Amino acid sequence: MKRNNNIKGLLFFATVALFMGCSEGFDEGLDIEPTGAVSETTYWSTVRDAELAVNAVYAELDGTQMVMALDGITDLGYHKYSNVPTFNDVRFGEIDPSNSTITGIWNRYYRGVRKANDVIGNIVKLENADPEEIARLTAEAKFLRAYYYTQLSSLWCDVPLITEVIDINDQRPTNSREEIVTFVTNELNDIINSNALPLSYSADDTGRVTHGAALTLLARVAIRNGNYQLARDTSKKVMDLGIYSLYPNYEKLFQVEGQNSSEVIFDRQFAVGGDTYNAFGYSAASLGGSSSVEPMHGLFEKYEYTGPVNPDNPFANKDPRWNYIAYYTGQPIGNNTTYNSWPDSPTPDKISSTEFSTVHGYNLKKWVDYESFAANSNLGDINMILMRYADVLLMYAESKIELNEIDASVYKAINDIRQRPTVGMPAIAEGKSQAELREMVRDERARELAFEGLRLFDINRWKIGEVKAGLVQGMYYKEAGQWKILDYGRIASFNAGRDYCWPVPQEEMDINDVITQNPGYVK
Repeated sequence: MKRNNNIKGLLFFATVALFMGCSEGFDEGLDIEPTGAVSETTYWSTVRDAELAVNAVYAELDGTQMVMALDGITDLGYHKYSNVPTFNDVRFGEIDPSNSTITGIWNRYYRGVRKANDVIGNIVKLENADPEEIARLTAEAKFLRAYYYTQLSSLWCDVPLITEVIDINDQRPTNSREEIVTFVTNELNDIINSNALPLSYSADDTGRVTHGAALTLLARVAIRNGNYQLARDTSKKVMDLGIYSLYPNYEKLFQVEGQNSSEVIFDRQFAVGGDTYNAFGYSAASLGGSSSVEPMHGLFEKYEYTGPVNPDNPFANKDPRWNYIAYYTGQPIGNNTTYNSWPDSPTPDKISSTEFSTVHGYNLKKWVDYESFAANSNLGDINMILMRYADVLLMYAESKIELNEIDASVYKAINDIRQRPTVGMPAIAEGKSQAELREMVRDERARELAFEGLRLFDINRWKIGEVKAGLVQGMYYKEAGQWKILDYGRIASFNAGRDYCWPVPQEEMDINDVITQNPGYVK
């Protein structure tokens, strides 16, 4: 079993100690110092103060919500709970500025920005500190701020750019997405060129930002905004570092065995005794989970058949990654039983039989390590991977394709992923057109990166939002001897003039007179 006693355990305690009195928005409430908090008069006197403050910036990183659950509002998945404002409002075109889930994500990112600004603005107060250590901690804070702004600009498009500690009453206008992207790109280039971040850390600091993470984020920002040349060059720099590689076992990469492996470039760290989550919260009811996010037929269709389609079993001869990502009827489950969600199932996984069971039939298997968490599912501490090497290879291949620089390296990048030992899909043969390869690499991203929180960003940047619309379809099941696809006749919608950008939260509009609402939403 893991576990290094590293940064993951420090994040929770640093956040509680330093920021326990903060509210949810970036326009904070009364500046009251809670009992036990560190005051300005005693803080920023040692390097340890700076390190704790930086640890608190990490605490706002994406976790299960934005990694496991975000694909539930795309063509690949379904977010079950729709009786309150949730991600499902996005899927069905019902999102509005008062959506509490969307507001919470906005607030968390801006908390991260505020904490980063606090570090960057105050770390200069330290005297007689090691310059290299100060440079590293500053670079970490700037990277994290760049990460939060990357997410904000990708989801909300135009947002306020705040780069310094501001007064509670300050109001900031909206900056364009282009301005945000330029800022982030320049910031990351400065971090990379300074060489302030190491290539790796000792076990005690595992999880901190590395030079490779800064390069990967720069490639991500570039490709999300159509700068394929920068995405190509930066992805290649990550590849040329020679320190990352594909983990041989795709399934185990998302379990305890694959933690901190050579494929992981940057992740959100969790630890028993610090920050944990319900390990089965997004999985099967028979595991004690709540089935809150489900793979859907759209994802099933993405996976290719490796042999003839079996009319008696649509799951036979499928890309092995489907078996690693989803529970479906007939598949063994971790407690020595067989998963069964069909309408006539006698198990807890029968569709809609309880509030915890699946609605559309499939359940999420990716990220589930039954052996590690069966005793206490609330102590889930598998790290949420935010950047990994397979994504770098696919960004490199896609950039080359879009630049029409199709060569052997493009095929190799895609085929290395397809031919991972536990995947073993046939290699893509050379000689494809640009259009053919474009579709192939896009589908490969869906298959390889499903339920890692990247699909929505891909849909938005490719401007293919219509794939989220239409009939919502779930599992294959057999009824009266015939295979059918489960659906309830519910239709998802997409408004191309509005839905590529989320609405600025209403509570932000209410307190900020100079901020601008995105088109299509009521101010």
